[in-house]
Amino acid sequence: MGGPRAPRIDPGKRRTFQRRLLAWYRVHGRDLPWRNTTDPYEILVSEVMLQQTQVERVIPKYHEFLEKYPTVEHLAEADVDDVRKTWYPLGYNIRPVRLHGIARESVARYGGAIPRDEEDLLSMKGIGRYTAGAVRSFAFGIDAPILDTNVARVLHRVFLAKGDPKRAAVRTRLWALSEALIPRGKGYDFNQALMDFGATVCTAKRPACAACTMRTICHTYPGPRSHGPRRARPRSDR
Repeated sequence: MGGPRAPRIDPGKRRTFQRRLLAWYRVHGRDLPWRNTTDPYEILVSEVMLQQTQVERVIPKYHEFLEKYPTVEHLAEADVDDVRKTWYPLGYNIRPVRLHGIARESVARYGGAIPRDEEDLLSMKGIGRYTAGAVRSFAFGIDAPILDTNVARVLHRVFLAKGDPKRAAVRTRLWALSEALIPRGKGYDFNQALMDFGATVCTAKRPACAACTMRTICHTYPGPRSHGPRRARPRSDR
């Protein structure tokens, strides 16, 4: 327990962030095919495909892949070279090999089921902490934290505004923040909202700071190049 801790979160800022993010998501959340299922296998396929790949490129391949390999068993029984060819042209071609291995392990160890337990998921080669959290959150409805590039950027800008989010110590704090901010019982929507917000508003380049619903509580407003925290106004959203 001696590692870096998440910064203390003002309860008012925490509630404001949760409320604003979920309200924004209800209006602006993207309609994506993997949000129309809670099948753990289909969620896993989407998460592996989305690693370092744009959503627009993933959508058609996601449909094609699941049409060809509709279940864990179908994927496990397939020839790995065939899986690679089906994956083309998404790139990062170690991903289909790992996904194929996960399918085979799921059949061998869990009878074709994708496990919900975090330790079981992390024990499978090719599943890291983010993917495990995404599967648990989006497939099983567990309030599990996630931290991809978009989520890390949002949390870092709004709550930290210092340190390199790629460094291990800062990453540890961001993971703790991600977990601490989840409203009880709303992990699915909250996590999806965080990813969408980072992908469409709090973007890496040219973020929409002036129109951002978080601007009055964001440590880096009026822009990610600012330095030093901006004092929050906890009653501003009422």
